[in-house]
Amino acid sequence: MTFSAMTDASEDAQDKLASVLGDAMAFVTNEVIVLARLEEFFSPKPAQLADSEESRKALQERVDKLSETLGGPPRLIIHCTNEPKPHYDTYADAALDEALTLFHRARVSVTRAHMFLVGSGMHERMPDALNPPPDKEFRELLLKRVNAAFWEHAETSFIRLASYWDRIGQLLDFVFFGIRQYERDGFPAVMDRIQNNWSAVDPILRGMDAWKALRSFQTSEQICGLKWLLRRRNLLIHSMRLRPIEPNDEDPLFDSAFNHLDSALRKKLAPGSMQEELNNIHEHLANAAAQLPNVLSVLEHAAEIAFRPYPKKVQPFIPPGAAR
Repeated sequence: MTFSAMTDASEDAQDKLASVLGDAMAFVTNEVIVLARLEEFFSPKPAQLADSEESRKALQERVDKLSETLGGPPRLIIHCTNEPKPHYDTYADAALDEALTLFHRARVSVTRAHMFLVGSGMHERMPDALNPPPDKEFRELLLKRVNAAFWEHAETSFIRLASYWDRIGQLLDFVFFGIRQYERDGFPAVMDRIQNNWSAVDPILRGMDAWKALRSFQTSEQICGLKWLLRRRNLLIHSMRLRPIEPNDEDPLFDSAFNHLDSALRKKLAPGSMQEELNNIHEHLANAAAQLPNVLSVLEHAAEIAFRPYPKKVQPFIPPGAAR
């Protein structure tokens, strides 16, 4: 990073640059700290994959064991001198890491959105506590920018939450079908393929509470369901941005042809208030965390069938659901 263009600038300009750089450094440095401190007072609190050190270790051990079952490296490798290096398949480990990382990135987006909603509320209800600028128009512009930042972070939250389920689909596609080139099929397509090809012949999978819970979430069109989340994600990526709905002008200056984007905003995207949208992203973050044990249970079942180790000379075929 250079600011060579400023070397010959006036002393006043250089002082302004130094001041704004100081503010930028403070903002970048403090954001993580402020988010962590403020999160303690959030209601609702952003969901986590584990709520204690003990449960975090248990989750990590479960993920590590699943990765090893799928051909990944064990956490402890003993390699003797002059022996060939062991060979492991790290794809499943990388796919698991992608899914868990996406959850945490989505969680950060949710906490940012929550922080900006808090900031917006303070600007509206306690403006004097924030040493506001004396210019009324500037104060209104500042509040508008804070509100716009909330909608941006809420939009990012929805996109990342939907992307988390894409990563889960990537895992399922590999474990059930050995597919590594995951580019077009989404989580629902993989779930439907498992339903049609595995569940129909595997009574164990078909009867698992974990599988039923995943299917229920996948096929739900309620606001808390995956169909609603994916439909919103697709609109945000391909068509429009998330923003509040402005009231219709009852006496416009001109007649307008039918506006498809405005209609889609009002009917398909149908954003609610800032508080309602915050509740939605919190609910979907909580769903992502609550469904992870179900995902792992389904993966463990498939891994036991498809990746069960045998002596090298004997590789019997065991159809799904057959007695073992």
